[in-house]
Amino acid sequence: MKKIIALVLSAVMALSLVACGGETVESHELKMGHVLGAAHGTKCFASVTAVVEGDKVVAAKIDEYQFMSGDELISVPNAENYAANLAEGVKLVSKRVDTEVYSAKMAAAGSTVAIDKNYDAIEAHVAGKTIAELEAEIAGEMAADAVAGATLVDCAGYIGVVVEAAKAAQAQEAVVYEGSLDALTLKYGLGAAHGTKCFAEVAVLTDGTNVVLAFIDEYQFMSGDELKSVPNAENYAANLAEGVKLVSKRVDTEVYSAKMAAAGSTVAIDKNYDAIQAHVAGKAIADLETEIAGEMAADAVAGATLVDCAGYIGVIVDVAKA
Repeated sequence: MKKIIALVLSAVMALSLVACGGETVESHELKMGHVLGAAHGTKCFASVTAVVEGDKVVAAKIDEYQFMSGDELISVPNAENYAANLAEGVKLVSKRVDTEVYSAKMAAAGSTVAIDKNYDAIEAHVAGKTIAELEAEIAGEMAADAVAGATLVDCAGYIGVVVEAAKAAQAQEAVVYEGSLDALTLKYGLGAAHGTKCFAEVAVLTDGTNVVLAFIDEYQFMSGDELKSVPNAENYAANLAEGVKLVSKRVDTEVYSAKMAAAGSTVAIDKNYDAIQAHVAGKAIADLETEIAGEMAADAVAGATLVDCAGYIGVIVDVAKA
């Protein structure tokens, strides 16, 4: 079943236009997907979100995570608690968050465009193109200047992961957005939604007033041979304490959810995230702020059992307002 996002303003405009014999308001069936991939080399991994309408990419958001050293690094949320999981002096960074430091290293190697601006250029390039068109682009060797405003040699690698995210989106449930796509922005951010052992990654499609779609994942350092870990994990051993891996809770949902079940939980972690995403879709940002201003009831989010539902919604609100 598709979730209908009936924006009050759009509904009023639609009625007015129909009554006057004018055109009806635009209606779009949108889906959001997310994947992790190896877009560039072996020292990092990419996190990519895509919004699609049918076979067309409406918007995409790219970031990468890398282990680096340097006091000037901002690092990811809750970083002060990860020292025991990392080699001495090493930090886990988001290249978007630490764009100044990472871009300075790129500039020293001759680059003239900051890493976040490169990502932005690739996102602008893929928007409005079909999956098939993007696949055709990267099937051969892409020209160095194929993506306007980008200087990264691995543009094809990033576009390839966007294609994967777009295909993942096609498998998700659609929402119906009534209004112009020009009003929408795909935003992305990190936060501390639950405790101090992990950090949350959130993508939000918003028109500035409402959350249209949202995506949640969390990253945590864990130990266990059964863990899948993140892309390029085989190359991170020197950056981590012995036996430790960096995991996405969505990728390693079976292992993490088994630990939750041992503690009494009846809903897998990825299904909890999905329930929160469904809960916020179509709601006004202001209404979500009101929800979490007080103490949320344990059953306030249908299908979710996480005690920190308000924390996850809070990060979604923060990202939507950013």
